[in-house]
Amino acid sequence: MSEISLEVMKRDGTKKEACKKYRKEGLIPSVIYGQGKNTNILIKSALFGKLYPHITRSTIINLKLENSNINVLVKSYEKDHMNNEFTHLDFYELDDKKPVKVSIPLEFVGNAVGIREGGWLEKHLVNLTVLCLPKDIIPHLEINIEKLQMNQSLHVKDIELDSKYKVISHPDEVLVKISTGLKEDADEARGTEAAEGVATTPAETSTEKVEENKE
Repeated sequence: MSEISLEVMKRDGTKKEACKKYRKEGLIPSVIYGQGKNTNILIKSALFGKLYPHITRSTIINLKLENSNINVLVKSYEKDHMNNEFTHLDFYELDDKKPVKVSIPLEFVGNAVGIREGGWLEKHLVNLTVLCLPKDIIPHLEINIEKLQMNQSLHVKDIELDSKYKVISHPDEVLVKISTGLKEDADEARGTEAAEGVATTPAETSTEKVEENKE
């Protein structure tokens, strides 16, 4: 289980003007939800900015709020990309006894047979969505591709996981494929599909927009 600690403060102001004031003071207006109540908090922007590169959707963050320790996952955020600053964060509070749906990053290991024969690795999924208890959340899932041959694909249903994980991702989804075509052609085709609004990979990112009324 990957865990990071973060000091936070309670937030009194929830209106838009109050949130603007907090941001000017170097604080990020944020919300903890998930266990029947919402808690408005503030986080130091500089501190979270340093921690963020080490945070994924499966990273448990221990929020230290006054005399409490609250384990959460980052569910969504808003960011001002012009200034490269976070403007709002949503956290989901975990219950140690309740399973939670989480997207675990995939790490492909091994030198595939097909790659040694001249093919290249075509990644289709970067995360696997599972249901598990918080104590069983892991920072990444290693997938061995050593036996993959030319033009062979590995699907979600091919992964063998412990029974404590219930896979939510569709079993027929392709994780990776060893391709024989030109990589440049495949990249161009995927770029064309994306431009036409066709998703080439699942949208498992932490860039969901937070609703305005949460401020």
